[in-house]
Amino acid sequence: MLNNRRRNSAVYDDAHLNRWLVSYADYMTLMFALFVVLYAFAMVKEEQHELLSHSLGQIFQLSGDDQEGGRGVLKVNSSDTPLTSGDKISPTEFNKGLLDEVGTEPVEGDSQLIKPQAKLLGTPFSSMQEKLATDLLEVVEKGYAKIEQDDNWLTIEFRSGLLFDSGSATTRDATRAVLRQVLDTIAPANNFIHVRGYTDDQPINNEQFSSNWQLSSARASAIVQELQALDIEPQRLAIEAYGQYKPKTDNVDAQSRAANRRVVIAISRYGWVPEKPPELGPPVQLASDSGAPLSDSRDIQIIELPGGGLRITTRNEE
Repeated sequence: MLNNRRRNSAVYDDAHLNRWLVSYADYMTLMFALFVVLYAFAMVKEEQHELLSHSLGQIFQLSGDDQEGGRGVLKVNSSDTPLTSGDKISPTEFNKGLLDEVGTEPVEGDSQLIKPQAKLLGTPFSSMQEKLATDLLEVVEKGYAKIEQDDNWLTIEFRSGLLFDSGSATTRDATRAVLRQVLDTIAPANNFIHVRGYTDDQPINNEQFSSNWQLSSARASAIVQELQALDIEPQRLAIEAYGQYKPKTDNVDAQSRAANRRVVIAISRYGWVPEKPPELGPPVQLASDSGAPLSDSRDIQIIELPGGGLRITTRNEE
């Protein structure tokens, strides 16, 4: 009886000691599944990367030995036939027909970007704003004009009804009188001036204008011409047209639409510096046939020359 108890106890102890194999097997199974999933993700990413690289290579047609890091040559497809998925671009079709109707050969330097001029500060805004507020006091108090300033622009906003009739880009008789109020401020300065035209969202289609783009452009152009007629240097002037697409407020009623119809004279903080005229040499002293210098005279003289010729001059021979 005692031996049977010992035998059963030994079997029980051996079974209890081997239970760690179950946990270990579960752990190894989970580790195997983890590495299988990681390997699958790596294979998917590698295939996608290869597919993306191949697609970009077909689209941009990188040529040359170096096709990595953007060092290849980008060729442009000029064919009018739309590309579909899976289409391949033939190198013989590149730039086909681009130069058939370009006209004359470009002048040397036309293909280069225009280098912007060095930005030079113009007349300070502070002095101009104070004078403009004084000169335009009446129209500002009545709500026909508004003066604002930020870091780069000093703007004078005019209601278009003050300068133009409805639907017209012809300046009124009072337009030049209004512009003269700002002339004493902007004429002595050298700041660049941008004239911006805006409209409301009401469609227009009359004999003069087929869209609000044309109306806003024509009104800005008319103001620029008036400023040029008032001896503002044309090199300082520029035209901007925004049509109905930059309203100050929603076009919900007549009052808001009237606020959106406006012309803005925007004075830049940067100034225009005229180019220096070429230096002239010393004046040339004219001489007569005998070599003596000629003196000026207001009387026209006719001089007979040897051989029957005539000389008509306003200079007297001394």
